[in-house]
Amino acid sequence: MNPEIPTASHSETLIQFSRMVLAAATAYLFTVFLTPLVRTVAVRSGWLSKPVEDRWGKRVIARCGGVAMFGAFMASAVAWIPLGQAPIGLFIGSALIFALGLLDDLHRLFPYTKLIAQLLIGCVVVFSGIHIDLESWRWLSIPISVLWLVLIINAFNLLDNMDGLAAGVGALAAAFCAFHAAHSQQWVLVLLASILCGSCIGFLHFNFPPAKIFMGDSGSHFLGLSLAIMGLLGSWHHSTQLLSVLALPSLVLAVPIFDTCFVTIQRLLHRQHPFTGGTDHVSHRLAILGLSTRQTVLSLYAISACLGILSVITAGLKPLPALMSWLVVLSLLVLFGQYLARVKVYHIQREPIQTQQMAIGSSAATLIDTMLVHKRRLMEILVDFVLVSSAYVFAHLLRFEGLLTADLQRLIVQSLPILLVIKLVCFWSHGLYRGVWRYLSLSDLFSIFKAVTIGSIFSSLALLYLWRFEGYSRAVSIIDWLLCLFAVGGSRVVERVLDEWIHTAAVEQGVPILIIGAGDTGERVARYLKSEGNKKQRVIGFLDDDPIKQGSRIHGFTVLGTSSHLAGVLKSFRVRQVFIAIKDPPGNLLQHVQLCCEPDGIAWQVVTAGVTTAVG
Repeated sequence: MNPEIPTASHSETLIQFSRMVLAAATAYLFTVFLTPLVRTVAVRSGWLSKPVEDRWGKRVIARCGGVAMFGAFMASAVAWIPLGQAPIGLFIGSALIFALGLLDDLHRLFPYTKLIAQLLIGCVVVFSGIHIDLESWRWLSIPISVLWLVLIINAFNLLDNMDGLAAGVGALAAAFCAFHAAHSQQWVLVLLASILCGSCIGFLHFNFPPAKIFMGDSGSHFLGLSLAIMGLLGSWHHSTQLLSVLALPSLVLAVPIFDTCFVTIQRLLHRQHPFTGGTDHVSHRLAILGLSTRQTVLSLYAISACLGILSVITAGLKPLPALMSWLVVLSLLVLFGQYLARVKVYHIQREPIQTQQMAIGSSAATLIDTMLVHKRRLMEILVDFVLVSSAYVFAHLLRFEGLLTADLQRLIVQSLPILLVIKLVCFWSHGLYRGVWRYLSLSDLFSIFKAVTIGSIFSSLALLYLWRFEGYSRAVSIIDWLLCLFAVGGSRVVERVLDEWIHTAAVEQGVPILIIGAGDTGERVARYLKSEGNKKQRVIGFLDDDPIKQGSRIHGFTVLGTSSHLAGVLKSFRVRQVFIAIKDPPGNLLQHVQLCCEPDGIAWQVVTAGVTTAVG
C-alpha cells in the first residue's frame, strides 16, 4: 500500500484527463438510462416511500433508485478500468453494501442488524488490503479503518433526508476525490471517483427537488462506502500521523460527517434515541427556519464545495498551518451547529412539578446535566480557545512569510499557554461570555475591542517580563491583535449574519410590501418586518417626498421614489400591501394611496400607534 507516485508527461496527463471525462459521461448516460426503468419497476412493484410522521417527505415517491446508481457505476467501471488494476475490495464491498441496503429497502431491518452487517462488510474491505497505514500505531490501522467506513456509510444514509441532498453532496465529494487523486497521479482512483460523480449527477436529474425517485438505503449505503474507500485509497493515507490520514477526506466529506455528529449529539442531549428517524437534521432545521427545499439543498452544496476547496488549499500546507486551518473550520462548524441547535424540533413530555422538585435535591441530578445548562458558554470558551491559538500561529506565519523554523515553533509552544490564560481571563472579565450573540449591539462590539486590546497588551507585557522579548517579534504582537480582533469579533457576528441570510432567503417569495415614509416611523416598521415580522411578507422599498432621501437605503431597503411614483411602483413590483409610515399623513396623500391601491385590491393602512399595533 506504499507505491511510489509516478511522474506523468503532459501528453499522458491530457490522455488521462480525457479518459476521466469520458468515464464520467459514460456513468452519467448509464444512470440517466437506468433510473426511469428502475422507477417504473418500483412503482409497479409497490416499492414506494410513503409519508410518515418521523420523515420529512410528504409525497409518495418511488424508491430503490440506488439500483440505477450501482448498476451504472459497475458497468462504467468494467468498461473503463482493467480488472487487474481495479481495487477488488471496492467492488466486493460495494456489492455487499448495496445488497444490504436493497434488502433494507424491501424488508426493513433492525438498526442493530444493519450495524453488525456494516461492520462485517467493513472488515471484508479492510482485509482485502484497503486500509490506512499508521507506522507509529499499526495496531490501530484496522479498527480505525473499519470505523471510518461505517461512519461514512451511516453519514450518507442519514444525509439522504431531503430531495437531491445526498446525491449532490456525493457528486461534489467524488469530484474533489478525483482532483486529489489526479494531483498525486493515481489514475485508477481518478476514474473510479469520476464514474461515481457521473452516476450521482445522472441520478440528480430525477432526484433534484421535486424528486421523482429516492435512492433509498441501497443508494446511500453504496455511495457512502464508495466515498469512504476512495478516502482511504488516496495518497494521503501513507502519512504516519493519524490526524493527517483522515483530515483531507474528512474535509471532503465534512457535510455528511457534521450532520451525523450534530444529530447524534442533539438527540443524546435531548434524551432521544440516536438510531431512530426524525426531522432534526441540518437540512430540516434550515427548512424550519424558512428556507425552501431547493434553497436548503443548494446552501449545503455550497458549504460542501467550500470545504472541498479548503481541502485543496490545505493539501499543500505544512502540518502546523494546516492544523490551524482545520481547527478554524471546526470552530465555524461548531458555531453553525450552535445556531441550528436553537431550532425547536423535539417534543419532550415534561414531568409533573412535584417530580421535578424532588429530582432537584436528589442524586439524579448528574454532573453532565449541570454542565448542559451552561453548554453554550462552554462552547463559546472552546471556540475562543481555538481562535486565539490559531490567530497567534497565523500571525507568525504572516510575519515570517509562511516559514516556521524549529526555533519559532519552540517559542510558540513556550508562550501560547500564557497568552491563552491572559486573553481568556480578559474576555471573561469584560463580559464576553454573558452576552447573547443573536442580539449583538455596538456596545458589545466595543467590549470585544477592549477585551482583545487589553488581552494583547498584557500578553506583550508578560512576554517582556518573562523572556525580555528575546526571539519574539513585536510585529507578531500587532498582527496577532488584528487577527484576534477579527476572529473573536467575527465569531460573535456569525449568528447575526446567519439570521440575516436565512431571513433574506426565506422572504424572497413573500408578499411584496411598500412603505411610504422613510423617516423614523418608516425605519421602525422596516426594522420590525426585517427582524421580527412574518416571513411571508417582503419589503421591496420606500417612497418619500424628500428629494435628499432618493436612492438612499434604510436597513437594506431602497427609497424608490416619491409618492408620485406610487402607481408605477405598485405595478412594477406587484405590491400587495402598503404601509403609510408618516405621523399625521396629509389628506391628499391618503386619497392618492386609496385611488392607486383599491382598484387593484391592494391593502393599505396607516401606521400611527407604533410598529406592533400597525403591523400586527
